[in-house]
Amino acid sequence: MANSYVEYTTTGSGTNGLSQTTFTAPTKFLSINDIRIKGYNGSTWTELTISTRGTTTVTLSAAPTAYSKIRVFRSSTTESLIDFQNGSRLSESDLDTAYQQSLFVAQEVAEDADPEGGSGIGNVVNSQLAGGITNDKLAGGITQDKLAGGITSAQLAGSIADSKLASGVGTSANNLVKLDGTAKLPAVDGSQLTNLAGISKFTSAETTISSSTKTTFPHSLGAIPFQFDLYIKCTTAEAGYVIGDIIKPTQAYHSTAGTSGIGAILSADATNIYLTTGGNSAGGIFKGFNQDTGSEVTFTNSNFKIIVKAFL
Repeated sequence: MANSYVEYTTTGSGTNGLSQTTFTAPTKFLSINDIRIKGYNGSTWTELTISTRGTTTVTLSAAPTAYSKIRVFRSSTTESLIDFQNGSRLSESDLDTAYQQSLFVAQEVAEDADPEGGSGIGNVVNSQLAGGITNDKLAGGITQDKLAGGITSAQLAGSIADSKLASGVGTSANNLVKLDGTAKLPAVDGSQLTNLAGISKFTSAETTISSSTKTTFPHSLGAIPFQFDLYIKCTTAEAGYVIGDIIKPTQAYHSTAGTSGIGAILSADATNIYLTTGGNSAGGIFKGFNQDTGSEVTFTNSNFKIIVKAFL
C-alpha cells in the first residue's frame, strides 16, 4: 500500500465516491495544503480544482464523474521548513518536522505519487544528470521493459543517431538495415523472407528430354501463372555451348523435310505446368544455332536437360 497517495474508483455519492466532491487525504502529511487530486479518464490524467480543505479531507469544486478513478496524493514541499541555529534548543516538534519532510519527499519520489511524474523520476531530463543519461548509468543498459509502455517514437526527441545503435547500421550480420537517400532498401540477401506480397516463382528440377512426351510439373502457385518459360541446360558440351550454359529455345513447333516434330509447347492451369515435346525421329527435338558460328544445329537430347520456370 502506498504511503503518499490513495486512489478512489467507487461510483456513487457515498464516502469517497466519484459522484460527490469530498475525499479523504492520505494518512500522513505536513500540511493539508500539500494535498492534490488528479482524475484519470482512461488515457490521460487531469489536475482537479480543490475548492476547500478540511483537517483530513479536501473538497473539489465539482464531482469527478467524468473520470474512471481519481488519485489524492501528497506533494510535499522541497523547500526547507526548519532552519536550525547554533545554540538554539532542539524541540521534538522541529526534529519531527525535519525528519518527516525528508521521509515524505522520499516516499513521493519512490512511489511516483504524482501519476504524471511530477514528484517521481518520470520527468528526469538529460540536463539533470551530470554527464547526461548514458547506457552505463542504468544497470543492464536501457531496455524496453524498463520504460513504462515501451520505447515509442514520441518518447524520443529527434532521432537516434546511427553511432548510438549498439548493433550498428549497415548490411552486415546483426546490423540494422537503413533506407538509402532515395528511401529504398540497400542490396541485401532476401532469401529468408517469407509471406511477402509480390511475385511468386516456380523452378522445376532439371528433367531429361524425351520425344513425344507430356511431362507434368506441379507449380504450387495457387493460380495460373502469368508467365511460364522453357529452358534447356547444357550437360555435355555441344555446338559451342559448355556444361552449365542455359539456352532458351525460341521455336514452339517446327516441321521441315526430314525433321518433323521439332520443338515443344507449354500449357498451364492453377495446379500444373504441362510440357509436350515433339517426336522428331531424326535427332533431337530442339533446333538452334551454334553459339560460335551461327550455323544451324539440332541439339542432341541427351546433352541437355529441360528446366521450366513460372511466375505469379
